[in-house]
Amino acid sequence: MLRNKGFTLIELLIVLVLLGIITGTALLSMSLSDVRDKQKFEAERLVKLLDLASQEASVRGTPMGLEVFRMSYRFTVMQNNKWHPETGDMLFRARALMPQMQLALVKDQKSVSLVNQPAQILEPQPQIIVTPDGDMALFEIRLSVSNSDDIFRVSNTPSDGLMIHSESKL
Repeated sequence: MLRNKGFTLIELLIVLVLLGIITGTALLSMSLSDVRDKQKFEAERLVKLLDLASQEASVRGTPMGLEVFRMSYRFTVMQNNKWHPETGDMLFRARALMPQMQLALVKDQKSVSLVNQPAQILEPQPQIIVTPDGDMALFEIRLSVSNSDDIFRVSNTPSDGLMIHSESKL
């Protein structure tokens, strides 16, 4: 009597379909949390960079600024009484956000109108200034993603300093 060893083609196809369904479900659930993680990461990076900018301004003895755009941000330095993009230290390089992410700025309890990207010709005009003595204006930067209900807020308050808060639009 002949015994066939192995699997039939139908059995292999069923296993492949099941693996495809499981993998697709796992990828969908990971991508939804992945956007929130990237949003949180960007908020944390911004707080750490602002802390470092405060220390750097103190060491250099000159102010540093943060120029915020809808889709990016960059640090600036004061040289010869003019603001210039920071190009000497790669840590403070201009940073573009992921395509769906946007920034909004509130300063002095008023929304600040932001452009999408920096204009190459114009002199930088930072909205947030970090002085050598560590002072920084009070502000709130909101990081939102078009297909997410989460908003991360980076704020500088008189009582707590730099903080990150998260909230849901719902």
